[in-house]
Amino acid sequence: MSKYTPRTIGELSRTEENWIDGLMRSTLDLSKPFSAVDAKEAIVTTPTKKGTPRKISPSSYKMAYVLRKAPGFSLAYMDAKKRPMFIYQG
Repeated sequence: MSKYTPRTIGELSRTEENWIDGLMRSTLDLSKPFSAVDAKEAIVTTPTKKGTPRKISPSSYKMAYVLRKAPGFSLAYMDAKKRPMFIYQG
């Protein structure tokens, strides 16, 4: 995709793809329900593939947005405070 063509609503940007890749490589158990805050902390603590710390890290609100549109992740349920809990079914 050229940098001049607009991205459609459901596609992940390159930065968001890197966050999902970091989440998949983290030690967080994705088979159990987890919150966007848990995912954000797992991404921040997981280094990049080159071993360097991440320069761009998501907020919990942005992480919830990314997890909703990422393939393989689905909303398991909403907790008592109406926070989304996600699960990986890929």
